[in-house]
Amino acid sequence: MHNPHALDAQARSIHLTFAIRERTPLRGAEKLVDRAIEKDAFRRVILPGDITGQRLSAQVRDVRQALIEHLAGLNVNDFAQFLYRTAVSEKEYTT
Repeated sequence: MHNPHALDAQARSIHLTFAIRERTPLRGAEKLVDRAIEKDAFRRVILPGDITGQRLSAQVRDVRQALIEHLAGLNVNDFAQFLYRTAVSEKEYTT
């Protein structure tokens, strides 16, 4: 809740609010994962029969391995530049 007011009820006041987006490691992780959509390994369909029991565990293992490979092949400097450009150009971000 945000409720600004002047201490002197007879006085006029001007209120100016600045919103500063926090950049967190989680935001960086989200962007890392967002980039994974470009890889075929993350675009495969998981069949309905594969979302239960041991089959689901196997799917999770496969996705984890694909994510590890995706991250291992990442050019850190290029990604850092992408993250910077994104950070200064985003108009809106909510989690």
